[in-house]
Amino acid sequence: MQIGTIKEIWRYPVKSLGGEPVPSVDIVLQGVADDRCWAVRDELTGEIVGGRKIPGLMMLTARYVGATAAVFGEPVANQVEILLPDGRTLRSDDPYASAILSMHLGRRVALISRPLPGDKAAYQLAKPMSPAELRYALGMKPDDPDPDFSSFSLGLLTTLARYATPPGKLYDVYPLHFLTTAALNTMSRHYPEGDFCARRYRPNFVIETDPELQGMIENEWRGRNLQIGGALIHCNHPTIRCSMPGAAQPGLPKDPEIPLALMKHAGQHLGAYATPRNQARIRVGDPVELLPQSGRKLTIWFDQAGRGIKSRLIRLNNRLAQAQDRFSQTKAAGAAMPPGFAPCTLVRREQESHDVVSLWLAAQGAASLARFVPGQHVVLAIRQGDDATIYRPYSLSSASHELGHYRISVKRQTAQVDGAVRVGRGSGALHEQLAVGDTLHVKAPAGQFAVIPTDDTPLVLISGGIGITPMLSILHSLAKAHPQRKVHLFHAIRRLEDFAFRAELEALDLQLTQFHLSVHVSQAAEAFAESWLHVGRLNLAAALAQVDLTEAPSFMLCGTPAFSKAMYDQLRLHQVAPERIHAESFGASQIRGPEDESAYTVGLRNSGRELQ
Repeated sequence: MQIGTIKEIWRYPVKSLGGEPVPSVDIVLQGVADDRCWAVRDELTGEIVGGRKIPGLMMLTARYVGATAAVFGEPVANQVEILLPDGRTLRSDDPYASAILSMHLGRRVALISRPLPGDKAAYQLAKPMSPAELRYALGMKPDDPDPDFSSFSLGLLTTLARYATPPGKLYDVYPLHFLTTAALNTMSRHYPEGDFCARRYRPNFVIETDPELQGMIENEWRGRNLQIGGALIHCNHPTIRCSMPGAAQPGLPKDPEIPLALMKHAGQHLGAYATPRNQARIRVGDPVELLPQSGRKLTIWFDQAGRGIKSRLIRLNNRLAQAQDRFSQTKAAGAAMPPGFAPCTLVRREQESHDVVSLWLAAQGAASLARFVPGQHVVLAIRQGDDATIYRPYSLSSASHELGHYRISVKRQTAQVDGAVRVGRGSGALHEQLAVGDTLHVKAPAGQFAVIPTDDTPLVLISGGIGITPMLSILHSLAKAHPQRKVHLFHAIRRLEDFAFRAELEALDLQLTQFHLSVHVSQAAEAFAESWLHVGRLNLAAALAQVDLTEAPSFMLCGTPAFSKAMYDQLRLHQVAPERIHAESFGASQIRGPEDESAYTVGLRNSGRELQ
């Protein structure tokens, strides 16, 4: 039976990221060799993850750099380029690749090439997906019945219970996935407001079906073969759709009604899984023929008894997954530290000024520290004298290429309380109690306030007081990775004796070839001999006269909330676009836009409290 022709062919260099259209593709028995050669691994669990676990992956796209020559079972040699939501590109061979992805996704991840088939640990699930998690991933209600997977083979079910993807491969279930325009058009008629674009569903190929074919036709092809040019494709199973096609993707808006429409009108199926039967090339325009079924081949696993047995096995696995989920939650509740914190040793401390100390932290044992993007922060778990633990974030002040340690620089915070001077609990403990050799638990670097060292965009760094710390990390990293980058630093302090890191900044002035340093001392009695030291408060209007605004620099602001807000407001008065201003403050942010003016009530389920 003539079905139609191949309309589109897609390949996906990185699992769960958008891909690239190609005119043809070579298939082998294991699938498309250069499809999904890379993946993202969650560094907290060690598990290969996709869009269901990290929806932000759906907003990224990838393409290969140069020719591809991937072979299943061999190390991946292909490099990829990832397009980020802000328009920048990231190459897989960039030493900051994993750190930049972590910054964009808001959790610590690594970009990895496809592990070899023998490395089964690399594909292992951290824990089986519980029925509740599966319903959530599929966009179902908590009380919906379990999805029926009993038509899958027993071997496949066993694999999916243990591994994120079949070992040696990075597709979820079967080697190939295809869609028909008949099915897409049918869903468009059911839900005309939805954009049933094939890109939402990440197919390997789209079949342009003949006009007389209508409905979810591929749902009826299970067990039959398609002839596509010289390729023979076996149709395995209608594709069970999760909620992710309704997520926002590049050029496609978020639409949660799309998975609901599929659940209502198509039994949650769209497209079909398939397996190659031979090695061949598929090209756009190839004719597609549905071959006749040669007899009704039945095995025990496809009769009612077989499906019943597998259904019972699935229910057993679900109970095991629920038990493991409860055990994991109990273990996490009883852990000394929340997930993500690792022990580090204080290996060095140095007094930078009368109220600022720098602390160098190193990983313990065989552990290593995660690379970070300069400007990011870590969170410390700080033990108190009453055995309580408090958590405080501190910007990293060390260079991002120095992987043997993290440096944080902490100001001793004080305040007047009931007429007495009180020292901050976090900074006080770090200044007065922490000694070299002591252990601190540290959460991996995080935060969107960061600068990619290899970028060329000119920078204007504006800091006040201890707000210099992320700027130091940025400058030290640029001195190594991009010393020719154009950078202005405008730093405000009260007194010269408060000037921490003076020697570092003077050294950086020599290392960075286009660095313009300007330090403003508000409480100074007379002029300084150094041309870069200025008496008086930082006058941003005068400072901006030194900056070429036509180069569209990025502005990085860091200081007290009042300082950051004042600088932000002045930049906006000078017509600097908000997307070019990146601000961080030590305390609650006062930078607000008109979209933030509404008040909301937040309900806390466990305590029953309501907060504004």
